[in-house]
Amino acid sequence: MLGSRSKYIRRVKKRWDERAKRYDKWYKTFKGAIEHYVDWELLRGYLPKQRTTKILDAAGGTGRITIILARMGYSVTLCDISRGMLNEARRKLIKAGIIERVKILECNVNKLPFSDESFDFVLCWDGMAEAVKEIVRVTRRRGIMSVFMVNRCREAIDLFSEKPTLALKLMNAHSNYIDDDEERYRATSAEEARTLFERSGTEVLGMYAVCGWLNKLSIPEKVLASKKWDGKYFRQTSRMVLKLAKEPSVQGLSSHLVVYAKKM
Repeated sequence: MLGSRSKYIRRVKKRWDERAKRYDKWYKTFKGAIEHYVDWELLRGYLPKQRTTKILDAAGGTGRITIILARMGYSVTLCDISRGMLNEARRKLIKAGIIERVKILECNVNKLPFSDESFDFVLCWDGMAEAVKEIVRVTRRRGIMSVFMVNRCREAIDLFSEKPTLALKLMNAHSNYIDDDEERYRATSAEEARTLFERSGTEVLGMYAVCGWLNKLSIPEKVLASKKWDGKYFRQTSRMVLKLAKEPSVQGLSSHLVVYAKKM
């Protein structure tokens, strides 16, 4: 079992190391820019006003959010399982002249090398329900956490045309895991996500439906992949997606759920 787990971790590292240099290019497209806008608009409403706050960006990759937080004056620790992704983050932080504000650490978010209650605010945006226990552990009492979860209902919908049996198992909660290339993710419904956090000793402050909305809006692929776009249309689209993210009645249709919770 340990051997197979080690092989799995090596595959995951290799996968993200190979993607590292091209990873940020996606956020320069219309689709990536919209998702970044929505992610940030939701996050900033929960950020502490005190800039001495210690923040952990777990599975933070190339530092997309870390860089913004460091520029705002927060004390940030960035960790990720991929050395390649962290190297890209380091390069960007040096270029921005803020490398001294960020601690960078290579580690697995399922086994964080930090003492209990080390951080005031913790982000984990890699869709890993398995990491919740560790995230709660390293968050201080009354601290906030922001965690992405893979959405069970949307995954079942997307699977159904090619794998109806698996889709039904996922929808009926007879199966909790989905495979994405070399990785496995635990899928949850909004209700399951809420229960998971509450049983972990937190109060859920908010839950939002993020990622995957642009395809539902029937925006042409040419527009989604473009790197130049009409400003008015971008604003209209971003507002629409943000509204959908906050609308409880459509939570099952997004690719991910992002949970904001306070440790009690």
